[in-house]
Amino acid sequence: MKAAASASEAVAPTAARPRAEHLGPERRRPLILDAAFAVFLDRGYDGASMDAIAQEAGVTKPVVYSCFASKEELFAALLAREEERILDQIASAIPARADADPEQTLADALTAFLRAVADSPDAYRVIFLGSGGANGAIAERVERGRRAQVDAVAALAEAWLAMRGVEDPANPARLLAHALVGAAEAAARALLAEPELWEPETMGPMLARMIVRGERAIADLTANEGDAA
Repeated sequence: MKAAASASEAVAPTAARPRAEHLGPERRRPLILDAAFAVFLDRGYDGASMDAIAQEAGVTKPVVYSCFASKEELFAALLAREEERILDQIASAIPARADADPEQTLADALTAFLRAVADSPDAYRVIFLGSGGANGAIAERVERGRRAQVDAVAALAEAWLAMRGVEDPANPARLLAHALVGAAEAAARALLAEPELWEPETMGPMLARMIVRGERAIADLTANEGDAA
């Protein structure tokens, strides 16, 4: 009996036992999700295991299973949590109404969005770039989140176009929304790929200027470089 007890203690470190014993499932779930986030990012969905997640969390595998019945269920819960977090940040970056100055409005929204990406790069990679996940589950959630963004931007664009006398602005606003969301996603990818080159506070206004002014913005950038030289 003593030998069996010693073997059990060797498998599960005593430091992890009090946490597993004293925390109920609802309080333990966020801790396991945090551990799973790290494991999925490091190993990918297929390479992650409940054993590895338990080890990362400092608990035994049965403790993980007491909170999540399977790896699929755990991954779905992780996606839901991180999706809600990053989409809340993105929603806060979209202004509530159309503004008379579209460039400044767009610059403020893009800057806030890119700052959210820079502050939580791993969450953005998981939710919008598909890192560490099962492609089908990721793709469905990404598309749902993207549609919500397009809906919000289209509503603003439609109001802005109507203010400027555009007849039947719904379809043009929808196309503009898709273009703007696509530009924001491309900027986020650039920010993550080359963080040493970009800061959200300079990237947001630069992209807004290019979108609103088009070719004139490129000419302005060239002129500014010439003046600096």
